[in-house]
Amino acid sequence: MESKRDGGGSRAGTVAMAVGFFVWYTCSNWVSALTYGASFSFWWLNKSGAVVIVTVLACVVLWRVPVPRRVGRALDWAFAAVYAGSFIVLSGGAGLLEPLGDVVGLLLFAAAQTWMVARWGLCYARSSTDDVTRALLLAIALVAAVKCVTTFLPEAATMALMLALPFLSMGMLALRQRNAGGERPAERWFARSSLPSFGRIVAAVAVFFFIWSILNMTLKYGTGHYSFGTAATPLYTLLSQIILFAFCAFVYVWVFARRRHLDITVVWRFTYVLMALALFMLTAFGMAQFIQAFTGAAVVVAKMFLWLGLANVAHHGPFKPFMVFLPGMLLYSLPDWLGRSAASFLGLESLNPAIASFLLVVAVVMVAFFLPSRSPDVQRLLSDLNDEGRRAIGDGDGIDERCRAVGERRGLSPREIEIMQYLCKGRSRPYIAETLYLSENTVRTHSRRIYGKLDVHNKQELLDLVRGE
Repeated sequence: MESKRDGGGSRAGTVAMAVGFFVWYTCSNWVSALTYGASFSFWWLNKSGAVVIVTVLACVVLWRVPVPRRVGRALDWAFAAVYAGSFIVLSGGAGLLEPLGDVVGLLLFAAAQTWMVARWGLCYARSSTDDVTRALLLAIALVAAVKCVTTFLPEAATMALMLALPFLSMGMLALRQRNAGGERPAERWFARSSLPSFGRIVAAVAVFFFIWSILNMTLKYGTGHYSFGTAATPLYTLLSQIILFAFCAFVYVWVFARRRHLDITVVWRFTYVLMALALFMLTAFGMAQFIQAFTGAAVVVAKMFLWLGLANVAHHGPFKPFMVFLPGMLLYSLPDWLGRSAASFLGLESLNPAIASFLLVVAVVMVAFFLPSRSPDVQRLLSDLNDEGRRAIGDGDGIDERCRAVGERRGLSPREIEIMQYLCKGRSRPYIAETLYLSENTVRTHSRRIYGKLDVHNKQELLDLVRGE
């Protein structure tokens, strides 16, 4: 009976986290649609710029001023009302003259969204990587499903939905906090010294959002937005959602059915490939509609894995969760601000084929030279996905001594014992190769020899053998 209650609580918590990401993404895109015209009229005025400014201020304030639990819960509902109120102001309901109305609305929106990210970041950081991944896959499916529906809804109906979503998010946050009993402590993998090792993938993430922002502004196809009227082509909007559904199904089967590892750099390559395909179709055949379909899907996946990576760093690091999520969201907001401002300042209301070709070259360079990251800290990201608590023996369990004893008794060489120790700690082959300055093929060869000498066939049998010792 107790296990059923725990399972129900876990599923409720996963659904709650899914709604948290879904509301953040949906409301953010709705505000982009509301302020699309103002962004071209005033190059400095866009929602990501407001989010950057408020995020920096929020980090300073939250670092110095602790928020008691009861106060935090009251502020949740207050900021939900601010969030909904910002939609009314940005839609012209407050009767303020432009650009004053847009400035006020964007600042209100940025304050409420920043608070939402900080609060949800705490829940994501306390949850296992498995739960966060399931929640985000469900969130993507929700985004795709709602996008299919709202594409054909009148603006007034969509507006009513948007006004309700902030309150739904805060209600789900309260539910998640009540069902927090399944949270578990995590092994510390990351420290402040780990941050420089993320340099290349951080650059790849920032460049992706910068390119996407320019495409989003210049092509006027409502990429990634809940669109007004005929601003987007329904057929290609639906194609974008089909790509998302297929991606969710593949990742779920790959990770949770087949129990395979998910390399975060491979996912970012996938987002770049979608963008490159869209740019190629544009430059080669003039098919701008594919920008909407492919980049609309790519940006949802990109934002999901940005959240997943931040949650993993916060879960396995000593940092305060808001100091991971809020600066981490600048990886999206700051490039988006710069891209929108550049497109508006330069008057790029249509995408020149030369510019599209240049962006395509940039995308190829990022995939070729920045995303194949062998940094040990990057390789640790998501390495505990679907481990079911059996993936590795902790550093404090005498693993090195156990492996050395087994290896010496079974005739393993010193190098093979060293690699065996890393394997039993759950380290990936790229991580071992990077740490020991070996090629991955050499590590793979040593692994086969270790398995042969110990008469085991996979890592779990290796762990069981060492545990038995």
